[in-house]
Amino acid sequence: MVELIKRTSLRVKLAAIAFCLLLIFGLVFFLQKDELSPAKALELTGIAEPVANRAPLYEGEAWSPVAGPDGFAEAASSEDFTLYVDPASTQIVLEDKRTGYKWRSNPAEEQLASETVKGVLLANLKSPFVLTYVRTQGKDQTIREVLNAGDPKIETSMIQAENGLQVSYAFPERQLSFSIQYELTPKGLKVRIPTQGIKEEGEYAIFTLDLLPYFGAASSAEDGYIFVPDGPGGLIRFDSERAGVSRGYIHQVYGLELTNTGNWSRSGERRENIAYPVFGMKHGSNGFMAVLTEGGGSANIAAMPPGLKSGLYNVYTNQIYREEYLYRMSRLAAPLKAVQKQRLDTDREVEYRFLNGEDAGYVGMAKAYRDYMTETGKLKEPLKPVEHTPLYLKIMGGNYTEAFNKIKYITATTFPQAKEIVNGLVEQGVPNIKVIYYGWQNQGDYDLYDRFPIEESLGGEEAAKDFISSMSQKDIDVMFEDDFVWIDSESSDLSGKNNGIRGIDETVFVDEGWFISKPARTVAMAYETIQKLKDIGVSGLLFNWMGEMVFHDYDPDGIATRSDTIAVYDGLLAYAKKTLGSSAVYRGNDYTVGQADFIAGLPAESSYDFMVDETVPFYPIALHGYVSYAFGDGNLRNDVETEFLKAIEYGAVPSFFLTHEDSRVLKYTAANFLFSSQYEKWRERILKEYKDFDALSSVFAQKIVNHEKLSNNQFATVYEDGTRVIVDYGSKTFVVEKGDGA
Repeated sequence: MVELIKRTSLRVKLAAIAFCLLLIFGLVFFLQKDELSPAKALELTGIAEPVANRAPLYEGEAWSPVAGPDGFAEAASSEDFTLYVDPASTQIVLEDKRTGYKWRSNPAEEQLASETVKGVLLANLKSPFVLTYVRTQGKDQTIREVLNAGDPKIETSMIQAENGLQVSYAFPERQLSFSIQYELTPKGLKVRIPTQGIKEEGEYAIFTLDLLPYFGAASSAEDGYIFVPDGPGGLIRFDSERAGVSRGYIHQVYGLELTNTGNWSRSGERRENIAYPVFGMKHGSNGFMAVLTEGGGSANIAAMPPGLKSGLYNVYTNQIYREEYLYRMSRLAAPLKAVQKQRLDTDREVEYRFLNGEDAGYVGMAKAYRDYMTETGKLKEPLKPVEHTPLYLKIMGGNYTEAFNKIKYITATTFPQAKEIVNGLVEQGVPNIKVIYYGWQNQGDYDLYDRFPIEESLGGEEAAKDFISSMSQKDIDVMFEDDFVWIDSESSDLSGKNNGIRGIDETVFVDEGWFISKPARTVAMAYETIQKLKDIGVSGLLFNWMGEMVFHDYDPDGIATRSDTIAVYDGLLAYAKKTLGSSAVYRGNDYTVGQADFIAGLPAESSYDFMVDETVPFYPIALHGYVSYAFGDGNLRNDVETEFLKAIEYGAVPSFFLTHEDSRVLKYTAANFLFSSQYEKWRERILKEYKDFDALSSVFAQKIVNHEKLSNNQFATVYEDGTRVIVDYGSKTFVVEKGDGA
């Protein structure tokens, strides 16, 4: 009987324990975030898994060209261009039949006669490429050596195609080989390195490859300049006085690889990263615009002055196949240098478009780039004309601060206060306002994986709905700003191990406690957010970081390239635009401009390199009339009048970043960059500037057709209908001369 009681008591205890465990598990399950898988998110948004394009190698019999008296043989011809090749050196010449001008891949003999460089540098001058390689085994894996077409043991072969030529190179001693394909196009020449043609069969591996490094190289005595994509655009004029001052211009498209230790810091200063993969050159009345059409994100754009590698000016693309990086054997050991083992397996392609006459300069280059983007779908439909210029009004709701180990949200502008600000501007004569609301997430951007419910101290969801509805009645769109890229690993439940991108050493990349979400996870977070914002009437999203930063993900399961990241981001921007009505980005790297309705913070200034002589509006010329853009916010400028005039000259729209409360309340929050933002203090300046910007409403949707420097202080921008805007930085004024079509 006693034993029965004991067994019964034990059953009761076990049942009680089981019930408690079920209760606990049920509570955990109830509280756990309902997570959408990345794969499902890609399916729901219609974003296809990125697929790399691979150009095939040419097939057929080897071609043995017979050179003419000048040493060159005709390889291909079209209506406007003829391609010649030197069978011995494999140098090429591209003849523009429209003008008779010949573009050479390498300096002519008369140019080489005055060269002072010798050895490898002289051999490089005579080669269509310069290949840098490293060892993959044993010691000294980071020592770099160079190969070129002048190598005495090189083996070359050629195959002709309908519109081009394939030249294959093999270095038997190094067991390395690759091919270069040249194809004539209606507007010039495509030059490609197909990844399928690269063979690395020994202990050596390709590190980088300079493609046509001396194409169009010019002396300082010639009339012209190099164009580089520095900020909005930079010119390097042919001038011999810079020798010894500049180390040249060589920078990676879209910025350095941030997962590479030491390259980048989330909080550190950065130069003006290249936003568009373009370079060019002007020789008198002839010029070219070159755009990196494949693999551009894994390439540098380089320009060199006389005195560094030759006595000539040259501009080219340096293709990156492997990164050098730092790694640690242990926490106590000093970091060591190493080279990435797996090659970036992507095609590399550059398209040259040749220009002449008035189009040979930077304006013609910008037009050619615009044509390229419209032809390839990177730029979509032109903007629609407006009666009044739009004012982009950014409003900071608030953000979090940490004090005494607690998180506190600091309110700067509630939704009712935002309504007061917008209504006040409308009543005082600003008829076209577009609102972008920041800091709406629960506790601001403290935990961007858990952004809902909408912050209660701002008024919560009901106040947000009321604000958006009120604005809608006035035909005012309200966008929300958000970041789906950076996640704070210390405050978020999202695991960096499973969801963060990895560096070359295959560890999760973390910068000051933050990791970067894998693009597919970014889509999953954005998808859920978009559904909820759609329900309350939000008309679009301003995506932070997606328009200014791309990366590789060196996951052990396979490298995801920058091109893969771009493909996913492009799909997400398109989905947001389709679902909400609009999408916007910061800085506006060229892969976003086809889906973005607005670009905040478009680069307006250069990086002030010694190499760059003059800043020009190349990128604004290419974009204007297709996507609206603003530079720095009007209340956060360093030089108020000069930056205002720059926006007028470059065709930007006005933008201000405001709060209802004094900006001092945000001093200890993540929004402390707003050093002067109180609406009441800036109201009069906003009204004054808006009146000036609105004087240009008629050209909002027009292309820029010309830009010229009238004097050191005066510049003129011309639009399609002939309207001419003259900015005078000396008198701090501008004049609008209406064209015949205005």
